[in-house]
This record gives sequence, structure tokens and C-alpha cells, in this order.
Amino acid sequence: MEYSAIILKSYFTDPQDFKNFLFGLFKEATHQRGHWLKHGVLATAQITGVPSARTVVIRDFSEALDLEIHSDSRSNKVMDIQINPRAEILFYDPVTQVQLKCYGKMTVISSGPAADAAWEKIPAASRKQYTSLLAPGTVIDYSEELTYKPKKHFCILKLETEGVEFLKLGDPHQRMRLTKKEGALSLENLVP
Repeated sequence: MEYSAIILKSYFTDPQDFKNFLFGLFKEATHQRGHWLKHGVLATAQITGVPSARTVVIRDFSEALDLEIHSDSRSNKVMDIQINPRAEILFYDPVTQVQLKCYGKMTVISSGPAADAAWEKIPAASRKQYTSLLAPGTVIDYSEELTYKPKKHFCILKLETEGVEFLKLGDPHQRMRLTKKEGALSLENLVP
């Protein structure tokens, strides 16, 4: 039995075109309820080195493909990022079978114009979630009611995207990696 080589051909050869395509996908997500790029899985490393993953809501993005999420500043993910700022956000669309992984350095923004502007956009009812007396993940009695206070514990977590891996399942599978190094974009085709 002979096996023939399959030549993987990318739809994209120019890194800027591919970045523009990805930006268009994120832009599309802002106009479609339930779009697959609105929620991702944020992976960080705990102080022990154990990975930690949780679903997050993407609140904003930039043309540079930097991503923003909101968090309580006392959460475990914020502590993880302060110790090790390397993080990834993974997305998956079951309809098109596309997996998208954005990775890079994450920063915590808890004050200043960007944090203030983001806070003002949050509906009043949702702001309550950032003002609980106890930190997220605190063990409580099942009958205990949460107490809130005027002080907010709100912050933005911003992923400064250094690279994006794109995997499209199909026949054949297609995998590419877009990276930013010293301001220059690079696009590589990868073996799926």
C-alpha cells in the first residue's frame, strides 16, 4: 500500500492578511449574540506550577488582537497572573471545528482611565459582583448570604497577544501560527 503525501496549502500566505482575518472574526463577535469568540478558556499557572483553567467573557479586543476580560481583583486568576504573567485563552467553534489559541503576557489594570472607563460601561446590576465582602472562591456555609460593600474589587486583565494558533479540523486539517516578534508579524504553517 502506498501513501501519498498531502501538501498542506494555507488559505493565507501573508501574515497581515491573516491578522486582519482574525480581527474581523473578533469584530463579528461583537455583533452576534452567542458568537464563539465571546467566551474562551483562560489558562494560567498557579504558584505550585499546576495549571488552572476557567471560562471567561471577552469584554474588548484591539486590532493588535490584544484581549480584555474583567475580574474581581481578589480572584485566583489575578494572583496567578501577578506571579506568572504568561497566559493563554482558548476558543472553539463546534460548528466550523475551528480552534483558536491566543497566548502572551497578561497584565492587571486596576486603576486609571482604562479601568474607570470599563467600570462605567458595566450595568449597575452587574457591578455588584465586584463588591462582595468575601473574595471569589472563599468557602461559605450553604445557607450564608453574600454581603456586599461600597468598595469595588474590579480590574481588567489584558492579554498582550504575542501569538495565535489556528487549527481547522477537516480533510485535511489545517494549522497555522501567527507570531509578533519585535513588531514584525510571522505566519507559519504547522503540521496539524
